[in-house]
Amino acid sequence: MSGIMMSMLNNVSSSVVYTPLDGSLQFNGSTQFLSLSPGFALGTGAYTIEGWFYNNANYTSQRAFVAPQHPSGAAGALSLFNLDAQTFNLDAYGGLGTRTYTFPNNTLQINQWQYIILNRNSDQRETMWVGTFVNTNSYVTCSRATSCANGSSIVGGTQINTLNFAGVCNNIGKFYGGYWPGFITNLRATVGTAVYDSTSATVTAPSAPLTSLANTKYLMLGAAVTTDTSGVQTVTNNGTVTQSATKPF
Repeated sequence: MSGIMMSMLNNVSSSVVYTPLDGSLQFNGSTQFLSLSPGFALGTGAYTIEGWFYNNANYTSQRAFVAPQHPSGAAGALSLFNLDAQTFNLDAYGGLGTRTYTFPNNTLQINQWQYIILNRNSDQRETMWVGTFVNTNSYVTCSRATSCANGSSIVGGTQINTLNFAGVCNNIGKFYGGYWPGFITNLRATVGTAVYDSTSATVTAPSAPLTSLANTKYLMLGAAVTTDTSGVQTVTNNGTVTQSATKPF
């Protein structure tokens, strides 16, 4: 390889900068979860829920991302979980409505760090993105869902979602159908504003620890189990969720 080509490759590599994360939280997939107080209600406005997820079991079972307390959850609270390895389901708790987002087959992978984003704009146009971490030589591109259902004005993987998620969402790693198996880090819930634009086909996953924004209601950075860096939530550890040095970068 010529010296010019080597120089070009070195310049590309050196332009990619990752700031190390603090670690992650490990969930056993059967008994462990976090509960938040006061929790957060998404309502009918803008929001973004995002984070790094590592599933070390499978996606043939439904896996919990965020959800209300069960079995006494508040009506209308968001339950976000997968239906399989390519479809996410948003459920307004109590049978008050659902929305789905579908990706190419087997987009959701096991034993891989993936950045997952749910985003609703102020005009209620909503979508999801998923990106997979490979290594620190390149940034992670998160691709938007290819299709969606149950909303209105559907355009590809975006739709208008008018569901009122009025109930309080206060569980991390558990919903009425199961638990999360593996690791989570840099999980952030922002309510009242959207961090991204749902009309974007792709977004780049953060390459540094997330920060608390004006409307952030929960921020878990992976350094300690019961720490909410936003300062909003009191976090309770149920079933002994543990802190881990495992992280994407």
